[in-house]
Amino acid sequence: MPQAHASIPVLFIVLDGLADRPQAVLGGKTPLESAHTPHLDRLARLGVNGQLIPLAPGIPLESETSHFLLFGYPLEQFPGRAAFEAIGRGIEVRAGSVILLASFAAITVRDGVVYRDALLWEQHQAKDENDCGVLSAAVAAYESHGIRFALRDCGRCEGILSLTGNPSRSVSDVDPFVDGAAVARALPLAEDPDQDNARRTADALNAYLGWVHARLEAHPLNHQRRRNRQPAINFVLTKWAATKPQVAPFVEHNGLRAASVENYPLYTGIARVCGMTPVRVARHASLLRDFQDKLQTADDLFRRGYEFVHVHTKGPDRAAHRKDPLEKKHAIGELDSALGPLVRRLEHDQDLLVVVTGDHATPSHGPLIHSGEAVPLLIAGGPNVLADQLARFHERVAFQGSLGQVYGRDLMPLVLNLTDRVGLYGVRHQRQNRPYQRREPEEPFRVPSPPGRGLG
Repeated sequence: MPQAHASIPVLFIVLDGLADRPQAVLGGKTPLESAHTPHLDRLARLGVNGQLIPLAPGIPLESETSHFLLFGYPLEQFPGRAAFEAIGRGIEVRAGSVILLASFAAITVRDGVVYRDALLWEQHQAKDENDCGVLSAAVAAYESHGIRFALRDCGRCEGILSLTGNPSRSVSDVDPFVDGAAVARALPLAEDPDQDNARRTADALNAYLGWVHARLEAHPLNHQRRRNRQPAINFVLTKWAATKPQVAPFVEHNGLRAASVENYPLYTGIARVCGMTPVRVARHASLLRDFQDKLQTADDLFRRGYEFVHVHTKGPDRAAHRKDPLEKKHAIGELDSALGPLVRRLEHDQDLLVVVTGDHATPSHGPLIHSGEAVPLLIAGGPNVLADQLARFHERVAFQGSLGQVYGRDLMPLVLNLTDRVGLYGVRHQRQNRPYQRREPEEPFRVPSPPGRGLG
């Protein structure tokens, strides 16, 4: 069996929320299409291009699900986002427990129905964060239907809610994700065959949330906030039920020693769960400087022997969530400005494979949080990329690239193939079926062999 060329490292850049829809304020172009992106366009000409479909056409994903698929893991092993959120904050997820992300909110009750007014973490007020810490202690412990609830404050008006007592993960989200919308009642998920336990867990969660509302409404701190003409922090919105992750480390699953360069707890958690080394880079007010720091950190990691480095930036996604196409266009242009040194390296050397894509589409206009459009994808560098010479990198032309449409689950095999690490289908030298070619057999054959008796 030929040896793999393990010297080709992989730089895996994810521009969060990159793809978009035509925007009237941009003359019918997308923010990416209208942005000044000479370096992304040059990478497109140097590489192969296509459309990335994270899961299925038209299905919008959140970042954690998309990253899980892009890293080559099957959706069946997805533990739930709250696991990443907890582990990214240094909180252990214990076997047998269910955890949820809990966000403190201001709500209004009309005709008995709870409506979300605002999430407190979105206000970015230091006093709100301090107040949430005080209020968290008031609703930290509860029991109902044999299920115990423990809320741990994580700062920024968020917490991790842990359920023990044989709870079910199959409970729906309560947070409507939109201000002014009615808060949802926790429901048992229909696909769980153990409906009794799912219903018991949902009923217990609803009881806890009702108790939380009553406790917070009556809390002296909220009385003081009302006197100061501040909104009461009077509810906790839960979402993304999860259990203890059970996934193989990235190096075992894909055959690459991997690191992740990021600055959000969610991505720290994804890295830890997937057995990648998380490298937190301090956030910078300048998006350009922030991205430059991350790319420099990635270069340092390659020098330390890492073979796969994921670099994440949230700039385009943040702008799109503010429903500002012009801001998103500007953010993409800033990120492009940081790519000059990388482009110059690839123009002269073939010692690095670069993947650039987004994790999902985030429309910068309209009611959707994320949307189901395909995301542009380019792969450049290395000795094996047969460039398709596409001149631009954006949604309207990506389908013309030679990669065509690539599903999230198929991206890592493409990367392994282009770096000469992919395993020959049908050949097995290991217990688990993995997509990469092992450098050494899982168990080498040794002599003398165990004693036996020849029959010939």
